[in-house]
Amino acid sequence: MTTTILWIHATAGALWIGACACFVIVGLALTPGSDEHRNFVARSAPKIDRLAMLAAALLFLTGLVNLVQAAIARQFSFSTAFTTVLAIKILLYIAMFATMRSSMKTGAMDRMLKTHAAIVAMGSIALLLGLWLIGS
Repeated sequence: MTTTILWIHATAGALWIGACACFVIVGLALTPGSDEHRNFVARSAPKIDRLAMLAAALLFLTGLVNLVQAAIARQFSFSTAFTTVLAIKILLYIAMFATMRSSMKTGAMDRMLKTHAAIVAMGSIALLLGLWLIGS
């Protein structure tokens, strides 16, 4: 069960980052002001963002389960390094989630591209930190 939850957690994180990366790639490939650009913003972008938010929700839920399982396995005794890395991951999640929400409220493609790129960067760091947590 623990391994399954870890895989779901990692997959949800990768899905969130991947959806945002696809958003950035497509957004950069389209000519600003073109019909394709307008259609992407109107039709595809909201779908990509919904997928990303679903992944973020799944990431949150599986993260809580992982934390409870780790706490029980370690008898609620975490090292300082583990706690620090976990705190950084939580802060990154909050920043990513807030960035995602703000991006969804704007229709400005330039701002949406920047926020999605920031989510990709923060999420990549969080995934690497997650790998460290698994090994600790």
